[in-house]
Amino acid sequence: MDRIPEFKPDNFKKIINVERLDTKSIFSDFLIESLTSLNETAILPSAPHRKTVNDFVFITKGELSKMVCSDIFELTSGMLMLLPGYKIRTILKKTGNIEGYYGHFSDDFINDLSSQKKLKEISNYIELIYNPVFSFDQETTSRIQYLLQQLLLLYEKDTGDSLLKSYLNTLLNEIANFIHTLPLPVFSPKEAIIQRFRRLITNNIQKTHKIQVYAEMLNITPNHLNKCARSVTGKTASAIINEALTMEARALLSLSNHTVSEAAFVLGFEDVSYFSRFFKKHSGLQPSEYRKMIDLS
Repeated sequence: MDRIPEFKPDNFKKIINVERLDTKSIFSDFLIESLTSLNETAILPSAPHRKTVNDFVFITKGELSKMVCSDIFELTSGMLMLLPGYKIRTILKKTGNIEGYYGHFSDDFINDLSSQKKLKEISNYIELIYNPVFSFDQETTSRIQYLLQQLLLLYEKDTGDSLLKSYLNTLLNEIANFIHTLPLPVFSPKEAIIQRFRRLITNNIQKTHKIQVYAEMLNITPNHLNKCARSVTGKTASAIINEALTMEARALLSLSNHTVSEAAFVLGFEDVSYFSRFFKKHSGLQPSEYRKMIDLS
């Protein structure tokens, strides 16, 4: 069985119950809209999910809390989060009436070399610092907000994708240029190990849950990995693995076409009973109770 299925734009309503009545012909490749839709019918927290597109959120008013993999990020006014589709994420909560912009774009939509290069630079930086949130200076914030306003106007006018691509390229360029003004991050050896550990978990969580295996991949002992984890995060290596595994389990259980047994199998649990006990321990609910909670029983 494959990894956790990714949501295509046409299925995004299942994530937070936001209805998009006036979608454009390019909706599968590009969208930008006001975040005020979250103030109406959105059901939070959203089901953990992956997407087939890159997406971004820019906040102009209010606060938004999102979990990416097993890390929680708080977004306030002037902050932007940019995520590639493969990152598992969930919207946890919002504070008050939130304002800003949500957008997504496919890799195919940015088909010019300049945009692809800028997106690669941004993605590499996000992976390097393990943080997808940008907090800009005032001038950059103003330019970002102006570009998003123009993108929204162009999208609503349905003027075609040429100008949208141009403004999106400028937006990516602004973010990349801002990154160039930042000092190069300096990580301690322990921090570098934990960053590599987290990336390995993302790529291998279905194959193994064992600290020993991850330690071998990092060419260190399990004891040293645990010491690094405690020093950097305040958690054990096992706790970090279990958080990621629980997030993946929630995402699988939120899909109606997966049984509990299938979810357990995908995540590498040979015993469904053990999977149920694991999920109960780390989420507070039995898998069947979790599915009832999100109306998938």
